[in-house]
Amino acid sequence: MTLAAIVLAVAALSVWLDRHRDRTAGLAGSSDVNDRDRTRVRNDLRYLT
Repeated sequence: MTLAAIVLAVAALSVWLDRHRDRTAGLAGSSDVNDRDRTRVRNDLRYLT
């Protein structure tokens, strides 16, 4: 019974983390192949030098 409770808890945690990851996937920067944040920073630094 304890094993079943542990498996259920791990499964619930896995589902919750997966939903949380999907909801916040686009907020951590650009998700493009060409990273727009890196390009912007590089252009800003090029302007300063």
